[in-house]
Amino acid sequence: MKKLKIWENSVVITEVLDSGKFYVQTVGDEKSASIQQQLASLNLEEAPSVGDAFNPKKGDIVLALFSADNSWNRARIVNVRKDKFEVFYIDYGNQEVVPYSKLRPLNSSLAAAPGLAQLCSLAHVKVPSLEEEFGQEAGEYLSECILDKEFTAEIEGRDISGGKFAEGRGTGPALMVTLVASDNVDNINAVMLRNGFAILDNHWKARHLRKFQQEAKTFRRGIWHDYYEGIRFTPNF
Repeated sequence: MKKLKIWENSVVITEVLDSGKFYVQTVGDEKSASIQQQLASLNLEEAPSVGDAFNPKKGDIVLALFSADNSWNRARIVNVRKDKFEVFYIDYGNQEVVPYSKLRPLNSSLAAAPGLAQLCSLAHVKVPSLEEEFGQEAGEYLSECILDKEFTAEIEGRDISGGKFAEGRGTGPALMVTLVASDNVDNINAVMLRNGFAILDNHWKARHLRKFQQEAKTFRRGIWHDYYEGIRFTPNF
């Protein structure tokens, strides 16, 4: 797996998903600033009525009011159930269900601009899903380490197992990255291994991370809690 490049600017993690996946947004991106300025200039006070020409459907890019902070953001409609709309916030990676009253039409230029949130995963490691042993702990720990924080992202490869096109949260191509904090201490990939919240993949280019997994084994941390030297042990995921 060839290292492609280092992200030109720092990235901030905007959403953490299952199995070690997360969304990033480039810090100081001109496109992001432009989109935010255009959104701020819109008049969004008056709610559309059902009789209006605004009839959002699956796949449309609209504005939706994010429940966590009452901010209007661009969103793709991924599902419709009567007057409830499941929306994916294309600039942040969040997804939720909102009523019709919390949607607004979006002009064509803003709707056509690509989403700012890029799906990523940690390169060279496998993180358990929420349904698997230590998955809940691993997800919480990863969120604590990276959510809303800035990192340098070294791009190691591209994963298209989620499809070639993003249709909703966690879908579409993902960049496989190594996250390095500004203090240049061990990268997040190594930290997850050291604490027993991830296992190493078997790619030969992951060998520089073996010592971190061995440390977790030695001290029987996380998924290695039942590991004993000389006894064959395979994590349950």
